Amino acid sequence: MVKRILIGLVWFVAIYFGTCMMTGAVVGGIAGSNDPQNAAVAGAAARIVGALRNYFLIGAILITGIGTWAGVLPGRA
Repeated sequence: MVKRILIGLVWFVAIYFGTCMMTGAVVGGIAGSNDPQNAAVAGAAARIVGALRNYFLIGAILITGIGTWAGVLPGRA
């Protein structure tokens, strides 16, 4: 049971941070391609990850909770 909870926590961290990184990379890439001279400034101005952080958190909790409870996540005990 403890192993299942630990695996669930690892999956939560991976899903949450992975989603934040992917969204930031896509938005930053789009902002940088629209304004290549100021790509860093445009990427920092596109603060979509901060606006969506709560949704990513709730989604990661739901996916991890259901996946751990159902036993469908890789690494389950």
